[in-house]
Amino acid sequence: MANEIKVRVQTREALGKHARQLRAQGLIPANISGGGKPSTAIQLDSHELQGILKAHGAPILRITVEPGGELDTALLARVERDAVSAAVLHVDFRRVVLSQPVKARVPLHTVGDAPAVKLYNGVLLHLLESVEVEALPRNLPEAVTIDISGMTELNSTLTAKEINAPTNVQLHVDPDEPVITIKAPRVETAEEAATEAGEQQPLTASEATEATAHGTEPGAAENAEPATGE
Repeated sequence: MANEIKVRVQTREALGKHARQLRAQGLIPANISGGGKPSTAIQLDSHELQGILKAHGAPILRITVEPGGELDTALLARVERDAVSAAVLHVDFRRVVLSQPVKARVPLHTVGDAPAVKLYNGVLLHLLESVEVEALPRNLPEAVTIDISGMTELNSTLTAKEINAPTNVQLHVDPDEPVITIKAPRVETAEEAATEAGEQQPLTASEATEATAHGTEPGAAENAEPATGE
């Protein structure tokens, strides 16, 4: 069952480029839309947003819009981040009706241990990190799971049809889509080993003699500062 989080937001007047000033003040610009109501520009404290982002699954948000005190029930629909710093730039909330099914993305977690990882030093790869589900808002799961304890061989793969979800939750994913796979560990080729060995070869006797003649010890930086004579 989905968690419920109470959130206080404020109506927002800073739009477009002016939203940058909000972030400098520790506020995040946002919009809340849907539910047959007009879209509303809002802002919320960045610390309050972090509490939402850290919540498991798709929590139901009980939003109080100040100063009027209007109440909305919503889900977090989209988070826009800076491509370099990953800082949150903007978020969108979607109004929901508790008696009507909604779609949301929830994390996909593994259950158990894959024997092929321990026996053959296999590499477990998650091909799908989250899954779109549909359910009544209160029935949205924190996560769905897939059991990997039967993966005994390298190159074995689990597909979406093996995902476990509550009976009142519908999965929206191709049942044949690969979800988890185990690959063999990468083995260094003889050519790569030879290349690395060549890069680390010690100086020959003649090279060492030449280096000593120039007053440079093998391995010393060429641009080292000269001695001060102290």
